[in-house]
Amino acid sequence: MKELLLAEWERLWKRKVTWLAFLLVPVVLLVASSYLQKQNGVITVDLPQYTFAGNFPVLSLAEMLFTVFNAMFLIFITLVVTGEYRSGQLRMVMIRSYSFKEIIIAKAAVLLLFNLLFFITYFCMSYAIGFLMFEHPQTYSVFYQSHAFNAKEAFVYNLSFYGYAYLTTIAICCVLFFISVISKTTTTAVGIGVAFILISFSYPTLLTGFKQWISQELFGQLFFTSVPMIQWQGITVMMAEKPQFVGWNFGVLGFYILLFGSLTFLAVRKKESFL
Repeated sequence: MKELLLAEWERLWKRKVTWLAFLLVPVVLLVASSYLQKQNGVITVDLPQYTFAGNFPVLSLAEMLFTVFNAMFLIFITLVVTGEYRSGQLRMVMIRSYSFKEIIIAKAAVLLLFNLLFFITYFCMSYAIGFLMFEHPQTYSVFYQSHAFNAKEAFVYNLSFYGYAYLTTIAICCVLFFISVISKTTTTAVGIGVAFILISFSYPTLLTGFKQWISQELFGQLFFTSVPMIQWQGITVMMAEKPQFVGWNFGVLGFYILLFGSLTFLAVRKKESFL
């Protein structure tokens, strides 16, 4: 299994799109910094959304997590799973006495490791670009916190935010992985994946139209059944001075991971019996 993991890791890095993803990190951060600089021009410095060097890692990630990150994982998982399966590359690997299930497990592990490495790179480069592009005062305001944070407190907060964000992408990856395993073509996999992400954006937005008729607690619970909404607002709410929806959001993420992880396992077993 160790040899299979290493082989899948090497296969991933032979793809140009893998290197391109990492080369685009500074580009994405510069785009985010440009947007946030413009935002700074129309808001006051005492607001938590005003960007400084210390909060740039979180604000730049919040802008990109539920859009760029999810889109990138959709492309990667489709190429690595559906693309290789339909092109016959997986059969070549299976000739080396590995089962379909072992190959899929290895691919999932490699993608999660790639995901983690991407987060670490984004975190480090966001600090570097943040210090080059923004002011770095002693303290500044943070969302849902009554006191201003210094650099040390901000670093711990930023690190925790990235930890939560990484967990949400695992849930997204589980869904996209299942879609890729059951799809017969890469076009189908991308289409269903895009539909899943768009629906996850749409129904919480539609739900706001009924907000006045339901309790705040129930509205929040329904709103955060969507993983992209947890990425967009849920993490900040969970990390507030008075945290909200922590158990609920962890439950939702756990539900997605267990449900789609199990469905992928069943789909792989079914496919393996026909190979």
